[in-house]
Order: sequence, then C-alpha cells, then structure tokens
Amino acid sequence: MSSETRATLLDRLREGADPMAWDEFFQRYWRLVYASARRHGCSDDTAEEIVQDVMLAVFERRDVYRYDPERGRFRDWLGTLVRNKVADHRRRPSGRIRGRGGDAGAGSAEPADDADPPDAAWEAAFEEALLMVLLDVIQREMNPRTYQAFELYALHGVPAAKVAETTGLTPNAVYQSRKNVLRRLRDLGSSYRDDGQLDQRIKQALESRPHARIERSLTARIAKTMQSR
Repeated sequence: MSSETRATLLDRLREGADPMAWDEFFQRYWRLVYASARRHGCSDDTAEEIVQDVMLAVFERRDVYRYDPERGRFRDWLGTLVRNKVADHRRRPSGRIRGRGGDAGAGSAEPADDADPPDAAWEAAFEEALLMVLLDVIQREMNPRTYQAFELYALHGVPAAKVAETTGLTPNAVYQSRKNVLRRLRDLGSSYRDDGQLDQRIKQALESRPHARIERSLTARIAKTMQSR
C-alpha cells in the first residue's frame, strides 16, 4: 500500500511516510529524542547535546526519514540513531555521561547495533510523541476556546461550570469539547478508535513533555548550529 492510500495520519507518522521539512522534523521528534536520552542516564545538558547530534545527522542525510519500506520501520531507525549518539557520548575522552541529579553515570558503552530490537520504553515514548503531534494538529484546527475547554475539563479536572465561566462557553459546549477532540483524535489515528483510556494517555503524554525552558534552550542551540552550516 502506498503512503498516499494509508488510512490515517497516525499510520503515516509511524512509518515516516509524510515528507517533512527539517524544522518540522525537529518540532515533531525532539521531545522524543530528549526523553530517550534522559532515560539512558543523560543529564539535561547532555540530553540537549544528544538532540542536537541526532538532528544534525538527520539534517545531513535529509532523505533518511522519508518512507522507504526497504529500510524497515522508521521508528527503529530513529531509535538506533538515538542509542548510537548516546554511546558516542560515552566513548568521548571523559568516558562518562553525567546522569540525573548531576551524578556521574555509567562508563563507556558499546554502540547500539542496527539489529538490536527497540525496547518497550522506546516504543511507548514513540507512540506518546505521535499522540502529541496529533493533538497539535487538532489544536490548530479547533477554535482556541474550545480546545482550552477540553484541556481544562478533560485533562486538568476543572469543573465544567468553572471552565464555562473561564472560556465563555456554555456548560454543554464544555462537555462537547471533550467529545469533539477525542472524536477527531480517533479520526486521525485508527488505533485509538476502541481505546477507552484516551484521556489518561493524553495526560501521560503531556506530563512527559520537557519543561518549556529546555525547548527554548534547544531551539536557540539548534538555530545557532544551523546558521553555521
């Protein structure tokens, strides 16, 4: 089946089937790369370096993230790239990666092999990243007040009456906002159609997002690096 005939945006995202500009690739996947580096024991600063290294590798080989079934799954390629960049940092002269909380992490490590299967944590993190992409699409599509009502009511547990007061919507429109977002999410991602835990999955994805300070730091760092290329 060609990428054009795939049923949902989520399917295409999972396989890298949608052509992307480089900046779109960065916005779509930097949080995933950052979270994976942190999970491998990197400090905030080292994780930012891993993101930069991964993004530069993608930038220098722009065709690699376009869908090609001969290369296997896109997520596996990206996971291998992240693991190899973490291993590269561990082999640098210091031989260490500073871990969470500022403590020294593990010593040198072998690079990940291309044949290594992705672990369950990477698979889960990848799906969370794609869920956030779909939510960004929905947020751009919807009236800002409606999406705000969804976040306040469905994700933060604010009573509908209070949300209505805050947004200027009717209580019924607040209830409907949740239905509209989840219905659209199911339209974009077929695997969510029979999922009874979408609210919780969305909450978990939002909670895993890095702090805005990290996004600002990384965006500035990447922009400066790109200017020098």
